[in-house]
Amino acid sequence: MNTLYLRLLLSGCFSVVVVGCSMGVATISSSGQLTTVSREEFDEQQAEQAKKRGPDMYRQLIPTAHREIWNTNYFKGSSLENIDRNSIDYNSLTSQHINRLSENPTEGTIDIKYRRSSLYTLMIADLSDEYLHYQTRYIFGSSRLPEKFNDHNIGPYQVPGKAGDPGQAEHIGNYLNSNKVAKQLVARWFNRGGDGGFNMNLVARRGEYNASDLNIKVALHSSRGKAMLKDAGEELIGNTFVVVYDFENINNDRKVALFRYSLKSSITTRAYLYRLVWNDAVAAVFYNDYWMDKNDIDPSRKAAFDASDIFKLEYIGSVVVDENSNTGIVKHSKEQLKILEKETLDWNEVSLIQDDAVIKKALNVCLNELERKYEEFRTKFPLFSGDPIAAKVGTKEGIKAGDRFEVLEQLLHEDGATGYRRVGIIKVAEEEDIWNNTTQGDWFGESSESEYTIFQGAKGKYESGMLIRQID
Repeated sequence: MNTLYLRLLLSGCFSVVVVGCSMGVATISSSGQLTTVSREEFDEQQAEQAKKRGPDMYRQLIPTAHREIWNTNYFKGSSLENIDRNSIDYNSLTSQHINRLSENPTEGTIDIKYRRSSLYTLMIADLSDEYLHYQTRYIFGSSRLPEKFNDHNIGPYQVPGKAGDPGQAEHIGNYLNSNKVAKQLVARWFNRGGDGGFNMNLVARRGEYNASDLNIKVALHSSRGKAMLKDAGEELIGNTFVVVYDFENINNDRKVALFRYSLKSSITTRAYLYRLVWNDAVAAVFYNDYWMDKNDIDPSRKAAFDASDIFKLEYIGSVVVDENSNTGIVKHSKEQLKILEKETLDWNEVSLIQDDAVIKKALNVCLNELERKYEEFRTKFPLFSGDPIAAKVGTKEGIKAGDRFEVLEQLLHEDGATGYRRVGIIKVAEEEDIWNNTTQGDWFGESSESEYTIFQGAKGKYESGMLIRQID
């Protein structure tokens, strides 16, 4: 049970609703006076109250949003249009989200490291609906990426547009191209400084390479060096994705019955997936024509990169999900009700909590559905143990009974390149074998006893650290 949310409710009952009946709804004001209105009048009053107070409430909260702070500190604006794209110092972007599973193992756990896809996320900012705009902007700005992805956000996260636009994919594509997002993703990968110099620090850290082996001047003149650069391109840079979310609507359905209050939030969200194009031809131009480090700054190379248009994003596809979140609280006795009746329940605050839950749930579900639909976006997960066959993934990652995964052994070739060999197939047999890791934020959800999902497969064949990837 989330004690923070429960405390909000238990400290906040009951200025709005006390009793519901077929004839009407009884309400208690802050002064303690009892009045009765029809259910229709009550619903209209609450809707009007939310409409008036909602935008102001979210507007005041926006400065506390993680990405809003990050964006303001480094970019001084909420749109890429306010940025001098040729002078961003990516070395200064220190807000790197650390994956706790791979980099901060707790005592008694295995330190499992594996290469993740990198992700940059944005949202459609529809100013025509003020409440929806501030609401989604705050909640999206407060969210963090799932730990199965490297955080490759480059700052601005709002795409001006109309929610639910039938031509949204084309609109997003035009925005990403005109704002040179693909080039900025590349610049981020190589920590481009304000002087135009690059380094391999981020590539080395995410790919677990020896930084000295990635000296570009040396690497370009050896077979091993070229193989490692190619490996980094295929394993890391080429697996850089952009997802743009379009929140089409959100509805809050409030219901009142005798000694009972409930709220259901629902939202329709579309997610559009793009992939950075990084191939041998693009890599050759980058390393041969644009690359320079801090010890060899060349203004002509800086100008060449600034003027380049070889970096592109490829549109992969989209998914649409309809998500809802239910919350209820029951007062079991009149004595409890009497204790709480003089306190205040702020419907807007409860709606904020509920909206936060349903929107963040939609963000995760969209990513899971994109993985199911598009093979190139599917994530590799490490096995936590070989006996039982288990991995730290669960309902939050969209795991379902019947899902099948290939088990991959990671190979390191003599030239330094990475390869994979399939060693078998495993399957999720039953719902009860799946780790329920989505109970956080669910007021009355029971925490799962296990912290991993159990798979069925050949005994004694798999080991901790092998990778699994979902298959059709």
